[in-house]
Amino acid sequence: MKIWNSIITSTILLIISNYCIAQNNGYKEVQLTNHTFDNRYASYNKSGDLILFESNRDGHWQIYTMDINGNHQKRLINSSYNDRRPVWHPFNNIVLFESDRSGTNELYKLYIDTNTIQKIPISLNGNKSFGQFAPNGVDVVFNYENTSEDIDIYSITHKGKRLKMIVDDSYKKLRPRYSPKGNSIAYFTNKNNTGDTDVVYVYNLFLKEKNKLTYFKDQSQYPAYSNNGRRIAYSTSYKDEQPEIYVMDSDGDNKKRITFNDTEDILPYWSPKDINILISRLINNNYQICKILLKEPL
Repeated sequence: MKIWNSIITSTILLIISNYCIAQNNGYKEVQLTNHTFDNRYASYNKSGDLILFESNRDGHWQIYTMDINGNHQKRLINSSYNDRRPVWHPFNNIVLFESDRSGTNELYKLYIDTNTIQKIPISLNGNKSFGQFAPNGVDVVFNYENTSEDIDIYSITHKGKRLKMIVDDSYKKLRPRYSPKGNSIAYFTNKNNTGDTDVVYVYNLFLKEKNKLTYFKDQSQYPAYSNNGRRIAYSTSYKDEQPEIYVMDSDGDNKKRITFNDTEDILPYWSPKDINILISRLINNNYQICKILLKEPL
């Protein structure tokens, strides 16, 4: 019995070491969700005291909030549809999300204070996804799916005005994200690559120029600007390894790995003061939300 208890204890400590508390390299970590279902696409509100995320715990994708320690998890919308990929408004208590409630994937706004939902009218017939408010709180950038292999980047006001194509070519260009000043958009694409290899690009909205930030030999996805605009966090699969989280300068220099695990780490999102990063990690066949404490190196 003592031997068996020792084995159980060692196993628990190994799991905690791998997933919840720390890594052998990099920074300390905290696991915020721990369930037999998926929790993903986590983001902070402006004040940094609330985390927004999606979960399929009720049989389909729905939107939830929790505090910064993973407590008080609360479902925001009760519907029978898939409501997904929520993001906060930059300064108001509004959530932008996508939903299949109309039969096509469309973008919607949830006004939390009044518990009302409004659809953003977009005069494009295909699926819209990966929406994000601009720093000005007026414009929204999003993906529009022409075909499964041709996905473009558009912008529009949150009231459905001034629809504009941002990046258009015959490749997949996914999850556009504004820089803090709103002058650039980071995204990942399979442009100029073979197979499914993705690289991170930045598009300057004023100069109309694209700049490739990661290498063709890697699988780089989900770029996210820090709030000071000087760094970009992203996920990379290097040499057929599982995706890990990296950070680089906004011009692509000084790439640094910050997670060291044998499982999938994706979807980074910075805290308001850039002192930690939320990620989605695959743990025991389900995605869970973890927090990387950038101010607490091992």
